[in-house]
Amino acid sequence: MSNVRLVIRTVSGILFVVDDVADLANAQPGLDDMDMIRLSVPGTLRYRDLVLRVVTASCKLVRMLATGKQEARLESGEFDDKVVSAVGEAFNNVAIHAYRDVSPGAVELEIDVSADGITLRLSDTGHAFEPAVEAQRQPDLATLPESHMGLYIMRSCMDKVTYRPGSSPETPNLLTLTKRFQRP
Repeated sequence: MSNVRLVIRTVSGILFVVDDVADLANAQPGLDDMDMIRLSVPGTLRYRDLVLRVVTASCKLVRMLATGKQEARLESGEFDDKVVSAVGEAFNNVAIHAYRDVSPGAVELEIDVSADGITLRLSDTGHAFEPAVEAQRQPDLATLPESHMGLYIMRSCMDKVTYRPGSSPETPNLLTLTKRFQRP
């Protein structure tokens, strides 16, 4: 199994590497001025758990920044659950739909964390979808459909969801998810 390394850039330009995703939330160098985490994985469902572990650790960083607590065992809650659910749906959509009938490309994930919340950007070079068509599609919640719920779930969980279809590998599809952190 190959090692996955996350490179983290801080506001002051300090770069450091986290070799184990579990160590991300406990990383101390530059914690106060951290602004972006980047991860690139193949766009297949096999990497979904890794992406969600990074997102979970990033939510913990938001809570640490917002509360000023450095404890490793901060309780997760609704904020984490909603962000992880939305990203899980987004990643599923890329792996299942965007890379349908083509060789899976990469999913690039950028995460901005602050005491105010989190912004996640997922980009891919797969098939785009038409946002206007999907926005008009309202799922019948009484029947709990097994598909076409992803965008609805993302919008239900996040404060802001935007999508820009790409036109080429140089201009990939871009989904941006934003969630504000409500201090207790």
